[in-house]
Amino acid sequence: MFYLRTQWIVGGLLWLATLPVSASSGIALARVFENVAFDRPLAVLQTPNKPDVWYVVEQAGRVLRVSTGGGKTNSTVFIDIRGRVHSEQNETGLLGMAFDPHFVENGRVYLSYTRNNDSLESVLTRFESKDNGKTLKAQQEQVLFSIKQPFSNHNGGDIHFGPDGYLYYGLGDGGAGGDPKGNGQNKQTLLGAVLRIDVSGSKEYKIPKNNPFINGPGKAEIFAYGLRNPWRWSFDRKTGELWLADVGQNHWEEINHIKRGGNYGWNLR
Repeated sequence: MFYLRTQWIVGGLLWLATLPVSASSGIALARVFENVAFDRPLAVLQTPNKPDVWYVVEQAGRVLRVSTGGGKTNSTVFIDIRGRVHSEQNETGLLGMAFDPHFVENGRVYLSYTRNNDSLESVLTRFESKDNGKTLKAQQEQVLFSIKQPFSNHNGGDIHFGPDGYLYYGLGDGGAGGDPKGNGQNKQTLLGAVLRIDVSGSKEYKIPKNNPFINGPGKAEIFAYGLRNPWRWSFDRKTGELWLADVGQNHWEEINHIKRGGNYGWNLR
């Protein structure tokens, strides 16, 4: 019999679910990280080089490093930026984290969060771990990208590196209901889209040469658009394909197979 293992976060605790392909025996849950609880955890990651070390992203602005080597569970603070993260609304906060594909060599870590800088905005920032993934220094932050948010919801915020080495960044349509500003179908704004950028340099990001709108019409960072709130998504590790869960309005949810230059319909459908 074959099994599918997945992670669930319930009540601030992390569980592993084992789902048999033959569903007759049901689903088994196993507690992970004994004696460790989390405050509004949104994501769980591993470093590329240490399978027994996990990083738990908390919405308020903290990331915990949890190691499970030697049969013991130890939890320490990887980074704490709660003082600069705006997380008062349900969909604001520290929303995404990604390790650089060359993390072992350069120590780079990327965070996506919302902050209140006179008004609400989404930001993408870079840090460098100088101690092989044990900590990040909050004061050594490099802001790579920021965009104003007209409302407090639909902030998207998930970030991942694709198999092409570029960083993909999901942004919602700007919020409220029904996309009142028409951002989903407007390629002249970065809201309501998945962006693709090259962060391999030491300073500002660059635009990959094969981005679909690098020569217009539209913002050069856009990889795909017409999205309401690309909250969570991932790349298929075997095929490299991008599968995205777009949060729907009222009755419908979407799972989209994202392709270069694709229009995924919001707010027209």
